[in-house]
Amino acid sequence: MFSLAAPDRIRDVLTAAGFTGITVNQAQAQAQAYGAWGHGAEDAAEFLLGTGPGRHLIEQADPTARVLARRTLTDHLHDHEATDGTVRLRSTSWLVTADRPADASDRP
Repeated sequence: MFSLAAPDRIRDVLTAAGFTGITVNQAQAQAQAYGAWGHGAEDAAEFLLGTGPGRHLIEQADPTARVLARRTLTDHLHDHEATDGTVRLRSTSWLVTADRPADASDRP
């Protein structure tokens, strides 16, 4: 998921694959379309660090870095707690468009 987090990386990959006219624009969900990630910052941090890319990354860190990462994430998530305690985050993605020239199919 994070391998294509930077627009320049996206452009590099698509250019190497023969695409042209590449545009990368940030796309955010509407303000009212927040995802619920847990009840309380600690619960949300546990979920985010215990599944998918979060788990993959945290497992590569040494124990001291794991503690620091969890504390830093939890502190950040406190700012996103709603009045009912639910942690709500708005989704952000890249909207990518590109042209594939007719001869691109000849590339290895």
